[in-house]
This record gives sequence, structure tokens and C-alpha cells, in this order.
Amino acid sequence: MATETTQDRELLTVDQAAAYLQIHRITVYRYIRTGVLPAAKLGKLYRIYRRDVEALLAALTNTGK
Repeated sequence: MATETTQDRELLTVDQAAAYLQIHRITVYRYIRTGVLPAAKLGKLYRIYRRDVEALLAALTNTGK
């Protein structure tokens, strides 16, 4: 059974996710709106699990092969 690490539970803002992926923040909002990137809306702000950002990056990397 895999254990969840602190990094797996780490939450990122849209700006942090955009910086991590090196893309524009509007692109992150587009990914959230279309369901490509799961996110939780807390009030007016989105929070994204780092593991979901890394999974998106891996998926985009694998499709380029």
C-alpha cells in the first residue's frame, strides 16, 4: 500500500502551478475549466494538488512521443 507524502498533499495556487509548468496563468485556468487539471475552488481562489500538476506534466510529456 502506497503512503501519501506531504508533497502529495501540497496545494498550489494558480500562479504557483503556472510557474511550475512554465505556462501562463490563463492557460492554467483553461485547463481547470475544461477539466484537464483538477482543482478545488475555495471562495474565489483555486487550489491545485502538486501531484495533479505533475500528473498533467507527465501526461503532456508522454503524448509528445
